[in-house]
Amino acid sequence: MHSTGHRAGDGQRFHRGLVVLAVIVKLSLVAAFLLVLKFGAGYLEAGTWTAALHGLILAAVVAVALWGGLRHSRSSGARGASDRGVGIVLHRAAGYDLLARVLTFGREGPFRERMLKLARLQSGESVLDVACGTGTLAIAAKRLVGPEGRVAGIDASTEMIERARAKAGRSGLDLNFVNGTAQALPFGDAEFDIVIGTLMLHHLSKPLRSEFVREAERVLKPGGRLLLIDFGRPARRSSWLPRLHRHGHIDMQAIAALLTECGFQVDDIGAVGTKNLNYVRATTSKGRPT
Repeated sequence: MHSTGHRAGDGQRFHRGLVVLAVIVKLSLVAAFLLVLKFGAGYLEAGTWTAALHGLILAAVVAVALWGGLRHSRSSGARGASDRGVGIVLHRAAGYDLLARVLTFGREGPFRERMLKLARLQSGESVLDVACGTGTLAIAAKRLVGPEGRVAGIDASTEMIERARAKAGRSGLDLNFVNGTAQALPFGDAEFDIVIGTLMLHHLSKPLRSEFVREAERVLKPGGRLLLIDFGRPARRSSWLPRLHRHGHIDMQAIAALLTECGFQVDDIGAVGTKNLNYVRATTSKGRPT
Protein backbone atom coordinates (compact mmCIF):
# COMPACT_ATOMS: atom_id res chain seq x y z
CA MET A 1 0.00 0.00 0.00
CA HIS A 2 2.84 2.37 0.78
CA SER A 3 4.42 1.83 -2.65
CA THR A 4 1.07 2.39 -4.38
CA GLY A 5 0.59 5.68 -2.56
CA HIS A 6 4.11 6.69 -3.45
CA ARG A 7 3.49 6.01 -7.15
CA ALA A 8 0.23 7.95 -6.98
CA GLY A 9 2.04 10.89 -5.42
CA ASP A 10 4.71 10.77 -8.11
CA GLY A 11 2.00 10.68 -10.76
CA GLN A 12 0.28 13.73 -9.29
CA ARG A 13 3.56 15.65 -9.12
CA PHE A 14 4.35 14.67 -12.71
CA HIS A 15 0.90 15.87 -13.83
CA ARG A 16 1.35 19.20 -12.02
CA GLY A 17 4.77 19.55 -13.62
CA LEU A 18 3.30 19.06 -17.07
CA VAL A 19 0.60 21.64 -16.38
CA VAL A 20 3.12 24.22 -15.19
CA LEU A 21 5.42 23.47 -18.13
CA ALA A 22 2.48 24.02 -20.50
CA VAL A 23 1.79 27.37 -18.83
CA ILE A 24 5.46 28.32 -19.19
CA VAL A 25 5.44 27.56 -22.91
CA LYS A 26 2.14 29.37 -23.38
CA LEU A 27 3.19 32.54 -21.57
CA SER A 28 6.50 32.58 -23.40
CA LEU A 29 4.68 32.48 -26.74
CA VAL A 30 2.17 35.09 -25.60
CA ALA A 31 4.96 37.42 -24.47
CA ALA A 32 6.74 37.09 -27.80
CA PHE A 33 3.48 37.67 -29.67
CA LEU A 34 2.74 40.80 -27.62
CA LEU A 35 6.19 42.19 -28.29
CA VAL A 36 5.79 41.86 -32.03
CA LEU A 37 2.22 43.18 -31.80
CA LYS A 38 3.31 46.23 -29.79
CA PHE A 39 6.36 47.16 -31.83
CA GLY A 40 5.62 45.27 -35.03
CA ALA A 41 6.06 48.16 -37.45
CA GLY A 42 9.50 49.05 -36.15
CA TYR A 43 10.65 45.46 -36.15
CA LEU A 44 9.45 44.85 -39.68
CA GLU A 45 11.45 47.85 -40.82
CA ALA A 46 14.51 46.42 -39.08
CA GLY A 47 13.99 43.06 -40.72
CA THR A 48 12.39 39.71 -40.02
CA TRP A 49 15.47 38.30 -38.30
CA THR A 50 15.62 41.22 -35.86
CA ALA A 51 11.96 40.78 -34.94
CA ALA A 52 12.42 37.03 -34.50
CA LEU A 53 15.55 37.50 -32.37
CA HIS A 54 13.86 39.93 -29.97
CA GLY A 55 10.81 37.71 -29.74
CA LEU A 56 12.96 34.71 -28.84
CA ILE A 57 14.91 36.70 -26.24
CA LEU A 58 11.70 37.83 -24.56
CA ALA A 59 10.28 34.32 -24.65
CA ALA A 60 13.47 33.00 -23.06
CA VAL A 61 13.35 35.61 -20.28
CA VAL A 62 9.76 34.71 -19.44
CA ALA A 63 10.45 30.98 -19.58
CA VAL A 64 13.51 31.24 -17.31
CA ALA A 65 11.61 33.36 -14.78
CA LEU A 66 8.67 30.98 -14.64
CA TRP A 67 10.76 27.82 -14.67
CA GLY A 68 12.80 29.24 -11.79
CA GLY A 69 9.58 29.69 -9.87
CA LEU A 70 8.62 26.07 -10.54
CA ARG A 71 11.97 24.73 -9.35
CA HIS A 72 11.85 26.89 -6.25
CA SER A 73 8.35 25.75 -5.35
CA ARG A 74 9.41 22.11 -5.66
CA SER A 75 12.37 22.58 -3.32
CA SER A 76 10.72 24.67 -0.57
CA GLY A 77 7.65 24.86 1.59
CA ALA A 78 5.80 26.34 -1.36
CA ARG A 79 4.95 22.85 -2.57
CA GLY A 80 2.07 22.54 -0.11
CA ALA A 81 0.57 25.94 -0.83
CA SER A 82 -0.37 25.32 -4.45
CA ASP A 83 -2.11 22.03 -3.74
CA ARG A 84 -5.58 21.32 -2.43
CA GLY A 85 -7.81 24.11 -1.14
CA VAL A 86 -5.60 27.11 -1.89
CA GLY A 87 -5.52 27.61 -5.64
CA ILE A 88 -2.51 28.31 -7.85
CA VAL A 89 0.21 30.05 -5.83
CA LEU A 90 3.01 31.95 -7.55
CA HIS A 91 6.44 31.99 -5.90
CA ARG A 92 9.90 33.20 -6.84
CA ALA A 93 9.32 36.87 -6.03
CA ALA A 94 12.25 38.23 -8.06
CA GLY A 95 10.99 36.42 -11.14
CA TYR A 96 7.49 37.75 -10.47
CA ASP A 97 8.66 41.37 -10.62
CA LEU A 98 10.67 40.67 -13.76
CA LEU A 99 7.67 39.03 -15.40
CA ALA A 100 5.47 42.02 -14.52
CA ARG A 101 7.93 44.40 -16.18
CA VAL A 102 8.24 42.22 -19.28
CA LEU A 103 4.51 41.72 -19.81
CA THR A 104 3.76 45.44 -19.33
CA PHE A 105 6.67 46.48 -21.60
CA GLY A 106 8.26 48.38 -18.73
CA ARG A 107 5.07 50.34 -18.02
CA GLU A 108 4.10 48.67 -14.76
CA GLY A 109 3.75 52.07 -13.04
CA PRO A 110 1.04 53.46 -15.36
CA PHE A 111 -0.58 50.01 -15.38
CA ARG A 112 -0.94 50.07 -11.57
CA GLU A 113 -2.08 53.69 -11.59
CA ARG A 114 -4.92 52.81 -13.93
CA MET A 115 -6.02 50.04 -11.59
CA LEU A 116 -5.90 52.29 -8.52
CA LYS A 117 -7.87 54.98 -10.31
CA LEU A 118 -10.74 52.48 -10.46
CA ALA A 119 -10.46 52.00 -6.69
CA ARG A 120 -11.25 55.68 -6.06
CA LEU A 121 -9.17 55.73 -2.90
CA GLN A 122 -9.60 58.58 -0.45
CA SER A 123 -7.21 59.94 2.15
CA GLY A 124 -7.52 58.10 5.45
CA GLU A 125 -9.17 54.96 4.05
CA SER A 126 -8.26 51.40 5.04
CA VAL A 127 -7.31 49.13 2.12
CA LEU A 128 -6.78 45.38 1.80
CA ASP A 129 -4.89 44.08 -1.26
CA VAL A 130 -5.63 40.36 -1.66
CA ALA A 131 -3.01 38.24 -3.44
CA CYS A 132 -0.72 41.26 -3.20
CA GLY A 133 2.35 39.60 -4.69
CA THR A 134 5.45 41.66 -3.97
CA GLY A 135 3.43 44.63 -2.76
CA THR A 136 3.76 47.05 -5.68
CA LEU A 137 0.06 47.92 -5.80
CA ALA A 138 -0.30 48.09 -2.01
CA ILE A 139 2.63 50.49 -1.71
CA ALA A 140 1.12 52.74 -4.38
CA ALA A 141 -2.22 52.59 -2.54
CA LYS A 142 -0.54 53.67 0.70
CA ARG A 143 0.77 56.79 -0.99
CA LEU A 144 -2.80 57.65 -2.00
CA VAL A 145 -4.49 57.10 1.38
CA GLY A 146 -1.72 58.95 3.21
CA PRO A 147 -0.36 58.65 6.75
CA GLU A 148 -3.85 58.52 8.26
CA GLY A 149 -4.82 55.64 5.99
CA ARG A 150 -4.08 51.97 6.49
CA VAL A 151 -3.00 49.42 3.88
CA ALA A 152 -2.63 45.68 4.38
CA GLY A 153 -1.58 43.06 1.86
CA ILE A 154 -2.01 39.30 1.97
CA ASP A 155 -0.49 36.57 -0.19
CA ALA A 156 -0.24 32.78 0.07
CA SER A 157 3.45 32.86 -0.84
CA THR A 158 5.85 33.50 2.03
CA GLU A 159 8.53 34.64 -0.39
CA MET A 160 6.22 37.23 -1.95
CA ILE A 161 5.39 38.62 1.48
CA GLU A 162 9.05 38.82 2.47
CA ARG A 163 9.86 40.78 -0.67
CA ALA A 164 6.82 43.03 -0.16
CA ARG A 165 7.97 43.85 3.37
CA ALA A 166 11.46 44.65 2.11
CA LYS A 167 10.07 46.95 -0.60
CA ALA A 168 7.84 48.71 1.93
CA GLY A 169 10.82 49.20 4.23
CA ARG A 170 12.84 50.78 1.43
CA SER A 171 9.94 53.08 0.60
CA GLY A 172 9.72 54.32 4.18
CA LEU A 173 5.98 53.60 4.27
CA ASP A 174 4.05 51.78 7.00
CA LEU A 175 2.20 48.78 5.56
CA ASN A 176 1.12 45.45 7.00
CA PHE A 177 1.94 42.42 4.84
CA VAL A 178 0.79 39.01 6.07
CA ASN A 179 0.97 35.45 4.78
CA GLY A 180 -2.43 33.82 4.23
CA THR A 181 -5.09 32.85 1.72
CA ALA A 182 -7.90 34.74 0.05
CA GLN A 183 -10.52 32.33 1.36
CA ALA A 184 -9.46 32.64 5.02
CA LEU A 185 -8.54 36.29 5.53
CA PRO A 186 -6.79 36.73 8.91
CA PHE A 187 -8.60 39.96 9.74
CA GLY A 188 -11.54 40.92 11.90
CA ASP A 189 -15.03 41.79 10.79
CA ALA A 190 -15.65 45.23 9.25
CA GLU A 191 -11.99 46.33 9.19
CA PHE A 192 -11.61 47.79 5.69
CA ASP A 193 -13.15 50.47 3.50
CA ILE A 194 -12.11 48.65 0.33
CA VAL A 195 -10.83 45.23 -0.70
CA ILE A 196 -8.88 44.98 -3.97
CA GLY A 197 -8.13 41.78 -5.89
CA THR A 198 -6.15 42.14 -9.11
CA LEU A 199 -5.30 39.27 -11.45
CA MET A 200 -6.08 36.68 -8.80
CA LEU A 201 -9.51 35.25 -9.61
CA HIS A 202 -8.16 33.10 -12.44
CA HIS A 203 -5.90 31.37 -9.91
CA LEU A 204 -8.90 30.24 -7.85
CA SER A 205 -11.37 27.46 -8.53
CA LYS A 206 -15.05 28.43 -8.52
CA PRO A 207 -15.64 27.13 -4.96
CA LEU A 208 -12.62 29.10 -3.72
CA ARG A 209 -13.88 32.25 -5.46
CA SER A 210 -17.13 31.94 -3.49
CA GLU A 211 -15.20 31.57 -0.24
CA PHE A 212 -13.06 34.60 -1.07
CA VAL A 213 -16.06 36.80 -1.90
CA ARG A 214 -17.75 35.87 1.39
CA GLU A 215 -14.57 36.66 3.28
CA ALA A 216 -14.24 40.00 1.49
CA GLU A 217 -17.81 40.86 2.49
CA ARG A 218 -17.02 39.92 6.09
CA VAL A 219 -13.93 42.13 6.48
CA LEU A 220 -15.52 45.15 4.76
CA LYS A 221 -17.19 47.90 6.74
CA PRO A 222 -20.87 48.66 6.06
CA GLY A 223 -20.93 50.32 2.66
CA GLY A 224 -17.40 49.05 1.95
CA ARG A 225 -16.21 48.59 -1.63
CA LEU A 226 -14.81 45.64 -3.57
CA LEU A 227 -12.76 46.02 -6.75
CA LEU A 228 -11.87 42.93 -8.79
CA ILE A 229 -9.74 43.05 -11.94
CA ASP A 230 -8.87 40.10 -14.15
CA PHE A 231 -8.50 38.83 -17.69
CA GLY A 232 -11.71 38.89 -19.72
CA ARG A 233 -12.70 37.15 -22.89
CA PRO A 234 -11.08 38.74 -25.98
CA ALA A 235 -13.32 40.49 -28.47
CA ARG A 236 -11.85 38.54 -31.39
CA ARG A 237 -11.84 34.75 -31.32
CA SER A 238 -10.50 34.08 -34.79
CA SER A 239 -6.82 33.95 -33.89
CA TRP A 240 -4.84 31.26 -32.09
CA LEU A 241 -3.87 33.56 -29.20
CA PRO A 242 -7.27 33.68 -27.45
CA ARG A 243 -7.59 29.91 -27.66
CA LEU A 244 -4.10 29.54 -26.20
CA HIS A 245 -4.92 31.75 -23.20
CA ARG A 246 -8.47 30.51 -22.61
CA HIS A 247 -7.83 29.04 -19.15
CA GLY A 248 -7.22 32.51 -17.69
CA HIS A 249 -10.44 34.16 -18.86
CA ILE A 250 -12.91 35.32 -16.21
CA ASP A 251 -16.58 35.91 -16.94
CA MET A 252 -17.22 39.13 -15.04
CA GLN A 253 -20.98 38.74 -15.45
CA ALA A 254 -20.73 35.45 -13.56
CA ILE A 255 -18.58 37.15 -10.92
CA ALA A 256 -21.18 39.91 -10.61
CA ALA A 257 -23.88 37.29 -10.02
CA LEU A 258 -21.70 35.71 -7.34
CA LEU A 259 -21.20 39.09 -5.66
CA THR A 260 -24.95 39.69 -5.55
CA GLU A 261 -25.48 36.24 -4.06
CA CYS A 262 -22.91 36.99 -1.34
CA GLY A 263 -24.41 40.29 -0.20
CA PHE A 264 -22.94 42.88 -2.55
CA GLN A 265 -24.59 45.44 -4.77
CA VAL A 266 -22.79 45.53 -8.12
CA ASP A 267 -22.00 49.12 -9.12
CA ASP A 268 -20.49 48.64 -12.56
CA ILE A 269 -18.58 46.31 -14.87
CA GLY A 270 -16.21 47.52 -17.54
CA ALA A 271 -12.85 47.44 -19.30
CA VAL A 272 -9.73 48.64 -17.52
CA GLY A 273 -8.42 50.14 -20.76
CA THR A 274 -5.49 47.75 -21.00
CA LYS A 275 -5.76 44.80 -23.39
CA ASN A 276 -8.14 42.10 -22.16
CA LEU A 277 -8.49 43.35 -18.57
CA ASN A 278 -11.96 43.85 -17.12
CA TYR A 279 -13.17 45.00 -13.73
CA VAL A 280 -16.20 44.77 -11.51
CA ARG A 281 -16.91 47.23 -8.69
CA ALA A 282 -19.36 46.44 -5.93
CA THR A 283 -20.50 47.76 -2.56
CA THR A 284 -21.45 45.66 0.41
CA SER A 285 -25.14 45.93 1.20
CA LYS A 286 -24.81 45.26 4.93
CA GLY A 287 -25.96 48.15 7.05
CA ARG A 288 -28.28 49.44 4.33
CA PRO A 289 -31.97 49.86 5.07
CA THR A 290 -34.13 47.17 3.46
